[in-house]
Amino acid sequence: MTQKLKLLLGLLVICAACSKEKETATGLKFTVLRAGDGVKLDSGKFLALNIVFKDGKDSVYLDTKKTGIQQIIQTQFPVPPNDGVIQAIMMMTKGDSITFKINAKELFTKTFGAPQLPPGVDSASMFTWNIGLASVLNSEDYQKLQSEIVAKQNEAYLKKQKEQLTIDTDIIDKHLQEKGIVAEKTESGIRYVVTKPGKGETVMSGQSATMAYSGYLLNGTPFDSGTYTFVVDGQQVIAGWDIAAKLMNKGSKITVFIPSTLAYGPQRRSEEIVENSILAFDMELVDIK
Repeated sequence: MTQKLKLLLGLLVICAACSKEKETATGLKFTVLRAGDGVKLDSGKFLALNIVFKDGKDSVYLDTKKTGIQQIIQTQFPVPPNDGVIQAIMMMTKGDSITFKINAKELFTKTFGAPQLPPGVDSASMFTWNIGLASVLNSEDYQKLQSEIVAKQNEAYLKKQKEQLTIDTDIIDKHLQEKGIVAEKTESGIRYVVTKPGKGETVMSGQSATMAYSGYLLNGTPFDSGTYTFVVDGQQVIAGWDIAAKLMNKGSKITVFIPSTLAYGPQRRSEEIVENSILAFDMELVDIK
């Protein structure tokens, strides 16, 4: 046997060892791309997972490498009888890397517990998963890692908020300039115009304010109107309202332009208020208590 042939056979043996097929109790077949330490998982442990999963059109639903945040799950014994994904993960050992495909209907109903498939997802489509078990943690290590994850999430959130606020204020300022509206500014990013002065002291945090309002988008599309009573800074309204109320005294009227970061942010609120919507309100402070 030549040296070249020996090397080739050796590589084939290694490849076969690295690409081992396994099957869960539900019949989900997965391939072990890289074998770990071989130590079976214990109850009460926490698993730090690197995950990439995408649909049949290569649309990525999650990539922990891009987010920089590992997914943490706790070991589940006995293993859920109908969840092939969790079954596969519970069969892993530290350092393992696996890949598999799973039907969309099974994934969303059995693994995610969704009552139905998300809009636009074909029930017959296959989702590809790549999972790496980076570490197995005890409770103390888990708490430490969780604190690090929360810190990363907060940092990412604040960064995104800052970026979105810059975008929103640029849009608002351009709109005001085009309309010839001269507005005052707050440090928070709100722009406002006092259309009628009121009397007395301005609203303070903790007071109850009764506000008559009309809300609309920058393009003029109305979405709500009425009268509402709320406690200022009581987390009962969007942050932009709390800020606007503290600019007003009884009887005053203002038109306020609120960046999405001080409204509903990336959440869709209604058919009119979509993700990252800038909101405008005509507001009148009817009463203070």
